[in-house]
Amino acid sequence: MKSTHCIICLLLLIAACTKTEGQTPLKFRDTTIQGPQTFAIVVGVSEYKYVKPLTYADKDAILFSDYLKSPGGGSVNGDNIFMLLNEEASNSNFWTKGFQWLKAKKLQKGDKLFIYLAGHGDAIDQDQFFFLGYDCNPEGDKNNYLVAGTIQLFNLKKKISNETAKGVEVFFIMDACRSNELPGGVSGQSFLNTAISEKKVGEIIMLATGAGQESLEDKSIGNGHGLFTYYLVDGLSGVADTDGTPDFKVTFSEIQKYVDKNVPSVAKERFKRSQDPYFCCNENTEKVISNVDPTYLQKWLQTKRAQNGGGNSFNGILKSGSRNYADTLLVETYNQFNKAIKNNNIVGNKSAEEYYQQLNNKYPGNPYTLDAKSSLTVKYIDFAQAKVNRYLSCSDDLSAKQKQENTDAATRLEKAINYVREDDADFANSLRGRLFLLKASGNNASSAVSFQNAYTALSIDPNGAYIQNKLALLHLENNNKDSALFYADKAARTAPNWRCALTTLALVQNAANKTPENKNVKNNSPFRKVSFGGTIGGGLNQSNPTYSGNANSSYDDVRSNTAPAFDLGIIVQVNIGNNIFIRPSVTASFGSTDIDFIRKPLTGGQEIVETIGLKGTSANIELPLLVRLSSKKIAPYIMLGPSFSYLVSQDSRSVELLPIKKSLFSGNGGIGVDFGLGNSGLSLSPELKYTAGFSDTKDPAATTSYNLALSSLKKNTFSFNLYLRKR
Repeated sequence: MKSTHCIICLLLLIAACTKTEGQTPLKFRDTTIQGPQTFAIVVGVSEYKYVKPLTYADKDAILFSDYLKSPGGGSVNGDNIFMLLNEEASNSNFWTKGFQWLKAKKLQKGDKLFIYLAGHGDAIDQDQFFFLGYDCNPEGDKNNYLVAGTIQLFNLKKKISNETAKGVEVFFIMDACRSNELPGGVSGQSFLNTAISEKKVGEIIMLATGAGQESLEDKSIGNGHGLFTYYLVDGLSGVADTDGTPDFKVTFSEIQKYVDKNVPSVAKERFKRSQDPYFCCNENTEKVISNVDPTYLQKWLQTKRAQNGGGNSFNGILKSGSRNYADTLLVETYNQFNKAIKNNNIVGNKSAEEYYQQLNNKYPGNPYTLDAKSSLTVKYIDFAQAKVNRYLSCSDDLSAKQKQENTDAATRLEKAINYVREDDADFANSLRGRLFLLKASGNNASSAVSFQNAYTALSIDPNGAYIQNKLALLHLENNNKDSALFYADKAARTAPNWRCALTTLALVQNAANKTPENKNVKNNSPFRKVSFGGTIGGGLNQSNPTYSGNANSSYDDVRSNTAPAFDLGIIVQVNIGNNIFIRPSVTASFGSTDIDFIRKPLTGGQEIVETIGLKGTSANIELPLLVRLSSKKIAPYIMLGPSFSYLVSQDSRSVELLPIKKSLFSGNGGIGVDFGLGNSGLSLSPELKYTAGFSDTKDPAATTSYNLALSSLKKNTFSFNLYLRKR
């Protein structure tokens, strides 16, 4: 009776472990298999949420996966293949679940890894290239790819390098250049192929097309496939085993020759197009890629003939994976987690978040827990990506409800980043721009918090049109029209095909009551906001004479007194960045400075003082740099820059007694405040300024007694100026 109870309990336990709401926990490497194993990540996307759909990319992925499972492909265990199709093939699923799966397999030296991608591919330039996930939303402009839900292939190539460094043989196969109608166009396709073709040691590359070409697909290819994938699988199944006497092995050279023979000829004859696959590299010529199973090959050929050139696939003999046993509470909690995921109950009471915490607290590192973690992370990222896509689609109306949704999305995304960073720092960092965009768009306590988050996003991605546009909207909301116009124009130039940027630019120009200076927003010349005005000011001149001690001089010492100065001129203020300006000015200065020459009588008594008043008029050119400390209507600033003065005239008396040089180089520093004058369109800036002379004004050629008494004469000025300009 006792043994019967044990059997019943065991059966109940097995039943509990296998009934997991249609989900299966993460499975580690099967250590019962000795020697190298084969693994594959297979992605196929035909159905896209936002971009033009494809027809056969998902079928191509299934075809390739079935080939790997077949005897001809090595009868790869289904547990060793991670596949994402259509709506499953999101950026979040690929990086989070896909590479957690790969990490669990603990690839070793001698293992093989196939990475197969079928779908849309595009690029911004030679350094930024992407595979488009299901929910990618570029909104017509390639510059949105970084935040639009793409799979960044640069990061994938880094992953491949990590595996090849361990001695893993990686086969990177991409049938992804399927349309020139994407925002990147022909140049994007060219950049994509060029970048992907850069081989890493231990990596074998097979690409559907050459640079700038389109990968073809059609119902007449097999039973409906992409041209490249069909002939690749066709050849690997054994048809390419044609060099010399068939040896039931397909080498790299054989599959390359077979694909290169068939794909270009079919493309030209049937579709009147060019398609030249790319294989890398020559050192792999004799490497065996596939061991041909004669029985499978015959079935393949029979099916081809029966389908009038169509191909089919056959599932190989699948090995049963090892069964994972777990206690009843673990499985029950895992089932509750998956039920919450299915019902989209992610946060709150009895949510996926709550059940994951229970799993992690009690069963850390367990396959069920790790799988729950990746599933929750995907939900966090997908929720945030949906809000980003809403913004990219110009559907973010900044209502209180949507602001709160953006805040909630940012909170979830931040949790996801913390989870992801443990395994994939590159992917985690790629999400930070989206995080701070959502924070800037959220329900913040003040505009200062929104600006802080927006500028953080800008520091992460300085060339991101999405954050430039957000800054324009924030500045417009806070009536900072100059800054709003600057960022709106910049976003429109960065992403000239993105309607949101163009709409924002129009809104800002209307608010500023301005018309576009250049309607061709595709012009790449940088935008500069220029305003004109005038200045008036006054202050005190102070000369710094240095006594020479010259024996030929009749004077024993020199000193100076302050004297008034007055200036008047015109200015031009140029915006060169956020809250950064240059303000060239041309002014006329009228001033004097008094210098006392002291003679001490030989007989003692009171010293004799002779005062020379240096009076003159000078023309000044200044080039100060201004940094505003705020973006508000009333904004303090600091100023620093050089100046050049030319003495136009010196009064007749002083020019005889103490002539001074015509030119003077100085440095300026000061503080001021910008005031917007209501709705007048004018800005008033009071400023305290200190000018320090760098050059000696004493004329070295003069030989008067006064001149001999001086070793140097430099001029300093304290002044107060008012600047009035049009905003």
